[in-house]
Amino acid sequence: MSTPTIATPDLERRAKAKKATGVAAFGTFIEYYDFSVYGYVAATLATVFFPGDDPVMSLLNTLLVFGSAFVVRPVGAVFFGRLGDRRGRRLSLIASITCMGVAATLTGLLPGYAQIGILAPILLVVLRMLQGFSTGGEIGGAAAYIREWAEPKRRSLYVSMIPSIAQLGKGLAAGLAALAAAAMPAAAMSEWGWRIPFLLALPLGILCLILRLKIEDSPEFTAIKTKDSTSEKPFREVLSKYPKALAKVTTISLVQNLGTYIGTVFVAVYFSEVLGFKKSEAATIVLLAVLFAAFLIPFAGQLGDRIGGRKVLIWSYIAYVVISIPSFALMNQHSFGLALLGLGLGIIPYALCQAGTYGSMLEFYPTRIRHTGVAFGHSVGAVIGGGAGPYFATWLIDLSGNTFIPAFVLVGAGLVGLLVVGLTVKANTDPSSHLYR
Repeated sequence: MSTPTIATPDLERRAKAKKATGVAAFGTFIEYYDFSVYGYVAATLATVFFPGDDPVMSLLNTLLVFGSAFVVRPVGAVFFGRLGDRRGRRLSLIASITCMGVAATLTGLLPGYAQIGILAPILLVVLRMLQGFSTGGEIGGAAAYIREWAEPKRRSLYVSMIPSIAQLGKGLAAGLAALAAAAMPAAAMSEWGWRIPFLLALPLGILCLILRLKIEDSPEFTAIKTKDSTSEKPFREVLSKYPKALAKVTTISLVQNLGTYIGTVFVAVYFSEVLGFKKSEAATIVLLAVLFAAFLIPFAGQLGDRIGGRKVLIWSYIAYVVISIPSFALMNQHSFGLALLGLGLGIIPYALCQAGTYGSMLEFYPTRIRHTGVAFGHSVGAVIGGGAGPYFATWLIDLSGNTFIPAFVLVGAGLVGLLVVGLTVKANTDPSSHLYR
């Protein structure tokens, strides 16, 4: 007679940790799908919302709107961070996905310049900023939530699911953009085809909201809330007690976001508008590259569990310095196959950096302020790296005529990361609370 299996507390927690990771990461998938769609159809949006005789200026205006989302990310980080550190990670995650879904859906319904004139780009900016506000809270909340569920020896792997699944969100955005560009004439794409990827946010957002309503809060947050040890003013506490940690998280985020938005979003515009690839070809190359990244990042996360997030970051920065210029040299050969190989090569430091960033930045703060500290530091880094990076790369390429500008930016970012992480990030005296200081 067989003995029935009894679920031990460890097995029960592991099952809940897997569920928590899946639900949180799925929300991040949707957030990054919604947020990245804009970048992949930027060339089309330029003609719809900023028509003019100078295509470069129209594209720059569109990228400025893209960047406007980053300006409000720190505001969203403070808002959702306070919500998450005071009321719970679960509530913050529910609120952020609702906000993003509404903004993306309304963008898909927005009339163009030809219909409502100057009001069209103004409303586009407002909705784009609402997306940025939401994203400012999502990353810190999802990352803290997963970290606080996972057992210590698997934290890096579990947390790496966030950037890995985010690649699939960007991949879906790039795939739909490629499909739309290949399947319909340019006129149809400009008239209504660009709306399809945005409107898909509605059913995806509803599904994620249902899932997040069914999860419970992280055990670490529940423990401090039970003891009434939550922070009264988490943002003020981050600024007053952890300014050095905040500066380091911001720098780590800056490098990561430059790699993300130069290497996996801006390149779609770079291929089509700078190198002369068809829009469908550009979107296809990026789609295959981000799928490759989604595959590599969990392996980098496992590496982080073995050697530590700090060492993974250092190796990623070295790889950026060594690989970026050869990567863009291959892209500049005007061959689809070589461009795909070049971007795939550039994905290697990118994957290491993604896993190292998420595995490290959570370890600079204790539970009571973790959501706010991570969200704000990551968002400030994103303002510079993600918001300004693509705009200035486009501007510098147009000004200088040098198509290697993005590679130089990535090399510079790698050097900055090496200096900061290599020289200033140390082990914390109380690793049971957080690993780095």
